[in-house]
Amino acid sequence: MADSSDSDSGSPTGIHNSDLQGKKGFFQGRSHQSLKTTSTASTSVELHDPNDPFDPNESLGFDWNFLKRFWCIHELLFVKIYSLPATLFYTLVLFTLLQEYVIYQVGLVPSKFYKVLGDKDINGFWQVSLSALGIIVSISLVKSSQQYLLKLLTVTWRQVLCKAIHRSYFKDVTYYQLNVLDKKIDNPDQRMTQDVDKLTSTYCEILPRIIVSPVVLSYYTYKGFVSTGWQGPVGCFAFFLLGTVFNKLLMGPIVGYVAAQEKCEGDFRFIHMQIRTNSESIAFHDASSIEGEKADLALLKLAKAQHKLYLRQFFLNVSMNLFDYLGSIVSYFIIALPLFAGLYDHYSPSDISALISKNSFIAMYLIYQFSQLVDISIKVTDVAGVTHRVAQLLERLIYLQNYWHDKYIPDGSVTNNSKIAEFEEFAKRRDPGNGNSELPETTESTLIPAWILENISFTAPFRQKSLVRDLTITISAGQSILIVGGSSAGKSSLLRVLRGLWPYCNGKITRLYPPGCQGIYFVPQKPFMTSGTLREQIAFPYKPDDKADGHNDHLILKYLKMLRLKPLLERIGSLDEPVPWSVYESLSPGEIQRIYFIRVFLHRPIIALLDEATSALPLNMEDIVYKECQRLGITLVSVGHRESLRSYHDVLLTLELSGNWKLEKIEKPNIS
Repeated sequence: MADSSDSDSGSPTGIHNSDLQGKKGFFQGRSHQSLKTTSTASTSVELHDPNDPFDPNESLGFDWNFLKRFWCIHELLFVKIYSLPATLFYTLVLFTLLQEYVIYQVGLVPSKFYKVLGDKDINGFWQVSLSALGIIVSISLVKSSQQYLLKLLTVTWRQVLCKAIHRSYFKDVTYYQLNVLDKKIDNPDQRMTQDVDKLTSTYCEILPRIIVSPVVLSYYTYKGFVSTGWQGPVGCFAFFLLGTVFNKLLMGPIVGYVAAQEKCEGDFRFIHMQIRTNSESIAFHDASSIEGEKADLALLKLAKAQHKLYLRQFFLNVSMNLFDYLGSIVSYFIIALPLFAGLYDHYSPSDISALISKNSFIAMYLIYQFSQLVDISIKVTDVAGVTHRVAQLLERLIYLQNYWHDKYIPDGSVTNNSKIAEFEEFAKRRDPGNGNSELPETTESTLIPAWILENISFTAPFRQKSLVRDLTITISAGQSILIVGGSSAGKSSLLRVLRGLWPYCNGKITRLYPPGCQGIYFVPQKPFMTSGTLREQIAFPYKPDDKADGHNDHLILKYLKMLRLKPLLERIGSLDEPVPWSVYESLSPGEIQRIYFIRVFLHRPIIALLDEATSALPLNMEDIVYKECQRLGITLVSVGHRESLRSYHDVLLTLELSGNWKLEKIEKPNIS
């Protein structure tokens, strides 16, 4: 029996570890190395970093910070010059230019009709009519193709950007750190879904226009100079500059309101997601009124944010509409200059009509192009608002990876294959193919250490008080451990430390186990049911095809029958039948825990860590699942309160509320 020291580990501490930075998953691809922690500065695992760049009161606007963030996202969208998104973009620009050329031809059609009608030229009339018909068919095809490419590029860009975020989000346990330990980014799910969609769709809509506009403006400026002299293009440019400056003054404040509105949108959606997920609990509590009030309050906040945004957009819309309609008047002034100057006096009436029609189209389209650039102001504010939100998420993910990378330092002195070979030999000894259906009796000399904890102390996030102090224990394959203690004594927290979810304050942990679910398998207190078929549910966290052994129908059906889950299979239809999410939501806690044990049986890890894994099971079912684990040679590390659990374990670890602990051997009753 071992007892913890009564002394308080209050010395300044700090945590270091580089293992989280390069891992593809928790076990898959994980290097076999130990992780150690040395004491430095604080006894808390609160994510407080004086160098943390995050500013909750950051002013979001159309500024230099936006441009830097936008450029970083832009680099993600155009990773390679010859990638699929880049090729689609080049094609879209080409079709946009082609569309402008066909539009120009369409704009000249009226002047041709004026000419042939003024001259009463019947043959010319039919020629112009046939030509106009061909141009109309062309513009229909080109414009439809351009719109299709626009939507195709939007979808492709969304995939590219979302995958880039996912690579950081799902790297090791960064998603856990962001959602549980950090919580400085509101609604990360909305940022990855709705905000990314809005960013890519709006940006894809305006970018080709911005790129093509200089070419189109140059061409029509030249045509305007030839038709009306220098006064026409100069007047258009002056009009455009005036509108741009005026709209820029109105655009800046709107960006922050767009971001605020998106945040309120996410908060409102989150409340409804919570109600959907916890409908039964809310119904048992008869809490519909209070939850309804919270939903109404979130809706009110959203409505207020939208009112503020729309009020600011109202003034921007007034400016845009004003310049749109003023543009048509300005175009007539441009046409009138050469006409009243007598430059067209030597033309016939039909020629003048055709010339006025042509010049009016050129002038009006030049004004229209400038107006289009002014009109994208409101779209640019939308892009700026969601760009800040998406970039904040990316920046936070990168920061968290670096932050946790600095918390861990690998100890290469134990990085070798000898320990892995020991676990492989251990697995062979319990393999039914070798004639063994269960693990042979083990002694102290045959135990294989998986974790070695030396004087470990840890706290809960955002707390200063130590949950456990100076814990020293070796968790080995072949020796099952039962962890008990009062509520908030640190039982589940210890599993989080073992998993690497929480850092610890002082001491050293050496991890020696092999990778993958066949090495170590955690069963958390709050089970997670993934989406997919029943076979995929049971195979989690692998895909069914990822393991050739252990997932055949015979074993699955055997365990479904053993754990009395055949009615579930009959309700679904088959192992490979798509299962609506409502079916999994309707499962009882006991059914969910039994599915978890089927996962344990089929993965057959060397060590399974179970956190209150049988709390919803009756004693007879608890006996079935624990005896099957023993038969399969699975070493158990269990957190639980039931006295009945003692009979399935070898060692008892008691955690006290004071932070002390006690380790003792469980005496098994002699059976004569």
